[in-house]
Amino acid sequence: MSKTVAGLVAFAKSKLGTPYIYGAKGTVMSLSQIRALRKQYGSNCVWTSDDSKAGKVCVDCSGLISWYTGTIRGSGQYKSTAVEVLPISQRTNAHIGWAVWMKGHIGIYLGNDQYIAADGSAYGVRIAKLSQNRFTHLLKLCDIDYGQGTTSGPKETIKPSGGYYNAGVDFTYAVRAGGKTYPAVTNLADYAGVRGIPITDIAIKCSVGNIKYRVHVAANKKKGIAGRWLPYGSGYNWKDSNNGYAGNGLPIDAIEIIYTAPNGSTQKAQYRVSPVNRNYYSWQYNNETGGGQDGYAGAFGVLIDRFQLF
Repeated sequence: MSKTVAGLVAFAKSKLGTPYIYGAKGTVMSLSQIRALRKQYGSNCVWTSDDSKAGKVCVDCSGLISWYTGTIRGSGQYKSTAVEVLPISQRTNAHIGWAVWMKGHIGIYLGNDQYIAADGSAYGVRIAKLSQNRFTHLLKLCDIDYGQGTTSGPKETIKPSGGYYNAGVDFTYAVRAGGKTYPAVTNLADYAGVRGIPITDIAIKCSVGNIKYRVHVAANKKKGIAGRWLPYGSGYNWKDSNNGYAGNGLPIDAIEIIYTAPNGSTQKAQYRVSPVNRNYYSWQYNNETGGGQDGYAGAFGVLIDRFQLF
């Protein structure tokens, strides 16, 4: 399930007043855990007075975001993995749900020069004016889908311009990533995959017509793995390793799909993938080449974590 701007903002607001402890990630902290963090990070980060928070759910600034997304990152990692980084001076209300960032601290922009953050041991989770801190950048977070669930964040066009869209055919597809098989998706109801976890296998079926598909295994010189296309599949059955899906359990970097519509229709599969923790590549139509089409979705050598098809 995608993590949205509206979801992030609502979740953070639901945690207003949660105590702050440096290194806490939204769990109940015992006195021994607090003291262990102090030993690790020092008393300048984990105050002596934080001992009084033992037995309470506590969180730090990056932990507030990780608590919602389920992916733990430090504030510096949020910047290094950001899809887009802007100077804080460029903020507008179109950036609601982006992170506000400075070295060592991160929050969530609420618009109208306000932010919400786990703002230190003295405050806990609070809403404050930007003027009360020294944020330097806006971050478009890689773990948040800014194309869904919000009325003010930057929009991502889900349907490509042109193409051969025909609601008469439904494509159902699912992926494996990180050793786990994820729920199936139909058309553009969502995407298949999880941000940050490379896809290894895919399975696809269509309601009418015929489909065949294949995946390209990414090269990994350290492990002696050569990049190569695997054989086409045309079934949809995770128990059938011969034809029920495409993949061999290794991370992939490209997908090729060929859909043949019934009755002479020109309908084609329209699909795209995203590099790990980045924005989507352009839409691909079947295995067409020319006009910006490569014959497949992806880029050799770049692992992918999300997949859409209609």
